[in-house]
Amino acid sequence: MSEGNAKILQFAPFESFVSPTFWHKLAELKLDHDRLSDAKRSIFGHYTNRKASRCLLEVDYSAYNSSAQPPKFSHGAVGTIYNKNTIEEFKALDKTALLAEEGKCLLDDMNSGRVLNDASLLARFFVLSFADLKSHSYYYWFAFPCPLTPTLQLQCDALCLKELPNARQYAEAIRLLPADQQNFFVLYANEQENVWEARSLSAVLTQFDEQQSQHYYYCFADASEYENPSWLMRNYVAMLLQQCPSLVGRTLKFLGVRYDQQMQLDNSLIWQVVQAESSCNEQLQFVGWEVNRNGKMGPRMVSMRDSMDPAKLAENSINLNLKLMKWRLVPDLNLDIMAQSKCLLFGAGTLGCAVARNLLSWGFKHITLLDNGKVGYSNPVRQSLYTHADAVAGNRMKATTAATRLLDINPSAVCHGHVLEIPMPGHTIGEALRQQTEEHLQLIEQQVQQHDVIFLLTDSRESRWLPTLLGAAQQKIVINAALGFDSYLVMRHGSTRQEVGDVGNKEIAGLKCIGGEQLGCYFCNDVTAPGNSLKDRTLDQQCTVTRPGVSNIAASYAVELLVALLQHPQRDLAPAYYANSRNQQQQQPQLPEGLLGILPHSIRGMLCNYENILPATQKFAQCIACSKHVLDAYREEGHAFLFKTFETAKYLEDLTGISEFKRLNSEIIDFDDDKFDFSEDDED
Repeated sequence: MSEGNAKILQFAPFESFVSPTFWHKLAELKLDHDRLSDAKRSIFGHYTNRKASRCLLEVDYSAYNSSAQPPKFSHGAVGTIYNKNTIEEFKALDKTALLAEEGKCLLDDMNSGRVLNDASLLARFFVLSFADLKSHSYYYWFAFPCPLTPTLQLQCDALCLKELPNARQYAEAIRLLPADQQNFFVLYANEQENVWEARSLSAVLTQFDEQQSQHYYYCFADASEYENPSWLMRNYVAMLLQQCPSLVGRTLKFLGVRYDQQMQLDNSLIWQVVQAESSCNEQLQFVGWEVNRNGKMGPRMVSMRDSMDPAKLAENSINLNLKLMKWRLVPDLNLDIMAQSKCLLFGAGTLGCAVARNLLSWGFKHITLLDNGKVGYSNPVRQSLYTHADAVAGNRMKATTAATRLLDINPSAVCHGHVLEIPMPGHTIGEALRQQTEEHLQLIEQQVQQHDVIFLLTDSRESRWLPTLLGAAQQKIVINAALGFDSYLVMRHGSTRQEVGDVGNKEIAGLKCIGGEQLGCYFCNDVTAPGNSLKDRTLDQQCTVTRPGVSNIAASYAVELLVALLQHPQRDLAPAYYANSRNQQQQQPQLPEGLLGILPHSIRGMLCNYENILPATQKFAQCIACSKHVLDAYREEGHAFLFKTFETAKYLEDLTGISEFKRLNSEIIDFDDDKFDFSEDDED
């Protein structure tokens, strides 16, 4: 201590130490709870006086807890965070006014006596911040408000506790006090009466004893490692002189409690100080802004991009757009239901790749693909999850390669690919392939059972029959997408679940309503069973020849239809509405809307005129995929029933009664013209 300022006590200011978890939690709260609100939020920090380094106040993810729970050997500090929505608001805020506002809160706690029951209020701090969640950069400025009171005069150099004659008694008295009460307390040390006793602030200051005060040591947990006390003592002195104005001008003894690694108190310091004049609360100013790393008054910035786990960083970034959508535009959007829904994609081709990418964009994490194809040279330009290198390798299967690519895009996703053949009606299975087909059937049934949503994205009609049947049998949501050259069909299959309770569908004038359990499936409009569409076909007939944009449009509609369905309170039982006459279609009655708009049964679109129509059809009682005849046969016979359909598609026609329709339709009624007299003129 130099000669010029030997009698003026200076304090070691607090330094903030911010754990990365503090910012991670702030980002989570901003996106999920605060959204556009920039209201202040209570937080907690902690500091330690055990082998203290510098003079640190620490905050981590636990700062946002509803109550302070400081770590062992630490003491709590009460704080507030002001997180602004824009960097401009952060810069423009009146910092002096904010410090004064927080300082007045500190004074109110002192004047009201609240600090006597909760001494952690003396360790007050606040944070002004802006979270740039797109770049994972955080701008912040800590402040530790303190009233600018008259200076304290040192009566002598600081004294180590171990230098006192009865240092052992002092230490034993302090140890008897519970650890959570050692942040601020008073030590009564009367050597004449051989009494050393630690007392709480409320016990001493509620009824202050002037005679005993000469034996008082005003103790605090000192986070400083320097000869000067920590910033906390400054607020402690201000509180004491406000509670007991008679102490102004008298010598006061302050004991900064400092533990070493072995929990000894030998290095604790004692300062004897005097404040010669009192302070006026009405004219008090406040100090306490923390200097930045350059030693200047100003905020700090930290980037979490490098310190965060790359997978967690990717997950936060991926979900950012969805959470912004939720708290800016659609506050009732249920993101959890999408993250938890498991999607099974039959087909990993052009539609499968596009649907999978759109599912990731909506926050779906559980995606499984089933396909038996290899990546060919023609695939990468149309199928977005494959590259030329995959085709060159020659042995990369679409299902497993697509799953790997999805994980490359979002490491936190749960993606799997299974290589298998989808057995189809009319595709006879020989004995040599029967065991393999059995295994594939078991795997397909298992996957359907384990997933919530099924997408039908294969390139033939008959390959959609088995997934349609299994989806209906196991009461799954089924979304179908099919392509033509310049047209597409996207539809949701009707549900086989039973409505719980009496949920009446809304009646709307001019519109016909079909309940979700009455909506038809992909095969309900057919009066013939699917056959082998690849037999006796030329190359152009075997391949899906379509305008390139059609698949992306259909895939987008398929995923959007699923999302809208999941957000509907009835989910797959949601009804569909349509105009039941051409005149009503022209009048365009208003379709009822859900959270994300209308929820059609199907979408049929054509690029030739850029139009969509939204037809709705009822279940067909003799459907070869979802009718009661077929479902009952599958449940009773299992794989035996399936193998009958694989042998010949006519089995399904006979089972459902479609054969009789076809027979009646083929009957020709011949008329003998001679038996009828056709005249040119009518006779009266």
